[in-house]
Amino acid sequence: MATIPNKAALDPAFIEAREKARSPIEQRILEAAASVFGEKGFHAARTADIAKQAKTTERTLFKYFPTKTDLYGETLLPALVSIAMVEGMRHTGDLFDTDSTTFRAWQDNLLRERLQHSAQIVPQIKMLLVSLLTDDEMRSWFNARWKTEVWDHAVHSLHNFQARGLLRRDVDLNAAARLIISVNLGYVLTRLVLAPEVEWDEKSDFEANGDFLSRALCP
Repeated sequence: MATIPNKAALDPAFIEAREKARSPIEQRILEAAASVFGEKGFHAARTADIAKQAKTTERTLFKYFPTKTDLYGETLLPALVSIAMVEGMRHTGDLFDTDSTTFRAWQDNLLRERLQHSAQIVPQIKMLLVSLLTDDEMRSWFNARWKTEVWDHAVHSLHNFQARGLLRRDVDLNAAARLIISVNLGYVLTRLVLAPEVEWDEKSDFEANGDFLSRALCP
């Protein structure tokens, strides 16, 4: 079972400062752990294999990460920050509340930011998906965090957009939030995790996604 992080541990500034303070061997261990956990899952992964891939010993690994669960939690944190906290969604309010921003521009910026950031942590995203499918405690924690950090904020921001006449008055805001999140998250996960070997045309994909959402939601 993964360690459930507290709110302070998920603060992006805290994460950034801690990552900068890590030694080269810690970084190698975390990179190897992301690869092994992402491929095998928590239970099948062996710390001996992680240490070997990191070109170190299990004794050294446990010096920095006392248990396999600790290592798993530390490796998983970047994905939790990227998806559960979703810094891009924190910017959603700013983007929605900027008078010069159109819905189409916001959509393009949001998808581009999520894609670029997620591309840097694909192994951790795979870990998170496995954890959500197999760990009830993690799934419950994630769902609660998702609601407060993403869902409520997105619906509030969509309300602001609608009040400015940039979304149709007859659109249900909860349905709009589901559609926007599903389109963007589905694209990112499909491109990076499910079908990375496919030739993707980013320019055409962004245009198609933007056209689809604009036709569905805008006046």
